[in-house]
Amino acid sequence: MECPKYYVSLMRTRQNSKDQDNDNKRAFPYAAEVLEHLVTKYKLALITNVQTNISTERVIEILRDTGIPNVFDVILVSSEVGISKPNPCIFELALKKLEVTPKEAVMIGNTISTDIFGGNRVGMKTVLFQTDEEYRRSAWENPDHTIHSLKELLDII
Repeated sequence: MECPKYYVSLMRTRQNSKDQDNDNKRAFPYAAEVLEHLVTKYKLALITNVQTNISTERVIEILRDTGIPNVFDVILVSSEVGISKPNPCIFELALKKLEVTPKEAVMIGNTISTDIFGGNRVGMKTVLFQTDEEYRRSAWENPDHTIHSLKELLDII
């Protein structure tokens, strides 16, 4: 039996009202460790929505600056491909680039309205990384699993 392939979204940005250019981005706790474990077993992709025109190269710099290793086989930046989550097309593009089917993939994200909704629409399994009370379970869209720490992924996958 072939191992499933997984999508992982493990970075967030935080705006600092005092200084938006200084220390406004950081990785979730355990992001680097979990990615380093997953990359030994699975293909990984990063699908990111951004508010401005940002390049894949800049995303890679942000990953490096936040301590996340660039272990992704595919990085899709919404401003570059012209499609944003939850549009199913961006998920389908990632699946095509990884050469996997939706049944072989899991979308892991921290936003129900984009990550979970989009992943569910294309038939992927979904994992909500519930970072705070803002992302409670929804009456209209639910993930297959909910975690509160990235370390919990290792028990699911």
